[in-house]
Formats: sequence, structure tokens, C-alpha cells
Amino acid sequence: MADFPTPRDVINRQLEVYNAHDIDGYCALFAEDATIGDYVTGQMICNGLAEIRSAYIKRFADNLKLHCIVHQRLEGPTHAIDKETVYGLPTGDLHIMAIYEVREGLIRSLRFIRWNDAEDQTRIDADFLNDRNQPAPQVREDI
Repeated sequence: MADFPTPRDVINRQLEVYNAHDIDGYCALFAEDATIGDYVTGQMICNGLAEIRSAYIKRFADNLKLHCIVHQRLEGPTHAIDKETVYGLPTGDLHIMAIYEVREGLIRSLRFIRWNDAEDQTRIDADFLNDRNQPAPQVREDI
């Protein structure tokens, strides 16, 4: 069985090359049949590596100050979920929940939940991250 980087390792590298606007490094982290989409609307943004390359060549060229900061991360054996802010866009800061599926060391899918104002961020934080209608998680003190 081959050893592959963890989702954390892959997503850390993805952030590094994204912020460097390194299109080859960025694309090297995606599977040939990877997809990028909007989680809320179901819209497919990019279908396959060729579309990802084309979209991000344009994004990097059109937004020279583009960079992303990760505020929080949850991870599992095949997924990582980041709470991020993207800066340097002409429309202003963009807040994102990015859901990455990583298998065999490559990003297989990336889904976004996006918002760009404080009111929406507060709503999403409250509804998605801290759902008070759910029972409180049990805290294990033995670990």
C-alpha cells in the first residue's frame, strides 16, 4: 500500500501555492477528474483539471493581490473543511467554508459555501458551526 500525504498536508500545500499564484503547483494537487462546485446552489464551477487550470490562471492574473487565510480547520481521513477568508478580490473580502475531498494524495472535489458580509457570516457561524438545536457534544476526559 502506497503512503500518501494526509488531507492536512495536501490542503496546506494547496494554500501555499494558491497564495503564491503558482498555477502548476496548484493544479498538481488536483486529480484529473476533480470538480469544484458551490455547495449551496449545487452549481458546478469547474469539471476536470483543464477547467480548474483555466479558471485559476484567470483568477490569479486578474487579482494580483489575491491571497487566502485559513481561520479554522476540521479534518478526517478523506476530508478537510476550512473556514477561510479570501482577500484581494475587486468585490471585497470573501468568506468561505471550503470542503475538500482528498484521496490518494489528490484533491478529488472542492465545494464552497461563500458569503461576503458580516451579517451572513454571523448567520452561517450560528447555523452551521454552532447549531444550538443539536445536543451538546459529549466531552471525553479520558483522551
